[in-house]
Amino acid sequence: MLETNRHPNIEILSYSEITEIDGYIGNFEVKVKRKARFVDEDKCIGCGSCTDVCPIYTSNYFDEHLSARKAIDIAFAQAVPAVSQLDRKSCVECFACVDACEQSAIDFSQQDKIVDLKVGTIIVATGWDLYKGDDYGYGIYDNVINQIELERILAPNGPTYGHLKRPSDGKRPTKVLFINCVGSRDINKNAYCSVICCNLSLKNSKLIKSEYPDSQIVCTYIDMRCAGKGYEEYYKRSRDSGVIFVKGLVGSISEDPLTKNLTVQFEPVGTDTVVTMEVHMVVLSPASLPSQGTVEIAKILKMEKSTDGFLKEYHARLDPISTKTPGIYICGSSQGQKEIDKAVSQARGAASAASIPMGKGEYTMELIRAKPSDERCAKCYMCIEACPYKAISINETGSIVVDLINCRGCGTCAGLCPSKAIELTYFRDDQYMALVDQLLPLGE
Repeated sequence: MLETNRHPNIEILSYSEITEIDGYIGNFEVKVKRKARFVDEDKCIGCGSCTDVCPIYTSNYFDEHLSARKAIDIAFAQAVPAVSQLDRKSCVECFACVDACEQSAIDFSQQDKIVDLKVGTIIVATGWDLYKGDDYGYGIYDNVINQIELERILAPNGPTYGHLKRPSDGKRPTKVLFINCVGSRDINKNAYCSVICCNLSLKNSKLIKSEYPDSQIVCTYIDMRCAGKGYEEYYKRSRDSGVIFVKGLVGSISEDPLTKNLTVQFEPVGTDTVVTMEVHMVVLSPASLPSQGTVEIAKILKMEKSTDGFLKEYHARLDPISTKTPGIYICGSSQGQKEIDKAVSQARGAASAASIPMGKGEYTMELIRAKPSDERCAKCYMCIEACPYKAISINETGSIVVDLINCRGCGTCAGLCPSKAIELTYFRDDQYMALVDQLLPLGE
């Protein structure tokens, strides 16, 4: 991020969101809402003086609410830009931060502002969110956590400085149960596989074992899907380190209200035995979901989504980077679940694809486009509903209008129009009839 921030041709608009996008490839007009930090980015040097004097503590969202932070603070250690941000909901307006700031960077009068941008191409990389249902007592029992919360616990800059501790009492758990496929591979929730969960449970169980070799770790699963370069070998090393893998899902979990330990019952596949065991902490591997940003940007860009809620690509196998709108590309987990290496590869592909028309300075379209005839149109508007590119609309007089930029000449509208009121340029019916007459002349 630091290298990106230093690049002379890259401008980062952090703490911002897209509110409106209009136009077409080479001429997109974007409105960006820059949220008020109540801190002047040009003046703030990230010294932390305001944080030191702030008397208010609030929940730390970066640590998955496992620790506290001040009402004014830098979002996280590697934040770009490294400037403070004021949480007005928690702030009591004592103005101690204003008095402490030698740069006069604190500005309580700051308001959100709209920035207008003109861009040639757009790449959507909105990431993913985590499924957070109440499965297996999550959100109910203190010591049932998910993988992202465990990531923060095991992080050197996390709430426990990288040492494994239970949220309930801060003690080290010696018996830990990992449960994979939580909320995924379930037709009642999310039928798809989230791809990353198996390898994530391997990594974190290995991290625990490396610091605490005497830990007893059990990992339950439906299938261990460790496909990829070096992944199967990593799975083998995890087993060799002493992590126990059991095929089968957990049936029930209950908590001892005094010790906060968890009693787990499950039936390993291939046996008729119900195993009951007591563990100190349970780690869930939940499904990855389309992020809230993905949902919002899909509405703004009028992009199609696949049945799982992720953004729909032009072709799932032959072109997973482009979309049906020229100039808009997708990558990473906005398009679907994938590991880091796959996300990086797709991001490079999207950047390369977007740079081609930008480098040429022009984009050539072959105008094989739908052409409506208002005289024939019966105003059924079936073409509008059928158009996969959202290129057909109605003008103020009720007539059909085709956007020449968004239309891709697929012929869907022409094929279903009952009145034959819309045809493709260069592929009209009279052209086909003339071709047939020449191929099969009458009287010869």
